[in-house]
Amino acid sequence: MAKKTVLQGTVEEQAAQLYDMAVEAMRDGRYSLAYHYLKEIERALPGFRDVPALLAQAKAAKQEQRTLGWGAIVGGIAMIGLARSLGVDNELVLLALAALGLLIGFFVTLALYPRFKRS
Repeated sequence: MAKKTVLQGTVEEQAAQLYDMAVEAMRDGRYSLAYHYLKEIERALPGFRDVPALLAQAKAAKQEQRTLGWGAIVGGIAMIGLARSLGVDNELVLLALAALGLLIGFFVTLALYPRFKRS
């Protein structure tokens, strides 16, 4: 769980603190959090530093993460459905196939993502 931070100082100083937090979140791959911080900065001080460019980058990365996550989930569900339709009843085998489906779904989505992005 994220720790709560109390911002101090003027609006510009608070924006600088949020900016640093957003950059750190992006570096850690937490794009939704970075996007939230950057939106707050943009709301308070439009055009602050390179926030518009970082906002676009965070939004695109957040969408990519969401798409890859859904692709993995769909792959897992599809693999379980296929296994069940073939009569697999062993729960351990189903679990292993679900994990395999998640990986397959992730990598198929990763391979197709540039095409999703264009449309």
